[in-house]
Amino acid sequence: MLKKFNEFMQNAGHPGKPWKAKKAEVLSFWKNLNPSLPIQMKPVSEHHKGTRFRSDGLRITGSAEFINSVICRLKDIASFESGEVRLDVEYRQVEPKGDELDSNFVFYVHLVKDQDQLNPKG
Repeated sequence: MLKKFNEFMQNAGHPGKPWKAKKAEVLSFWKNLNPSLPIQMKPVSEHHKGTRFRSDGLRITGSAEFINSVICRLKDIASFESGEVRLDVEYRQVEPKGDELDSNFVFYVHLVKDQDQLNPKG
């Protein structure tokens, strides 16, 4: 799988600029992914400060109906919690902007290393 992704990335060569694929390339890559590929989520340290933007995790925004229809397909992630790692999840309503009447929501999930479990004191 990593080989396919590396080949996918090689097509977008602009030295010095962050990699970005074109829509057609993304759709082709996405459609050809093996649906049984296990989710590979690396945990962040529980002592991590600041944004988790560059960490493995999910942020899904929109209506509750949309978010629910996506997370029901990601139930594997709910079983990742163990003695060494825990799920950090948040599901909340987003404050409306201006005259917005529709309720919008955000769902976040990250896997967090429990340092006390990894390095027991005693």
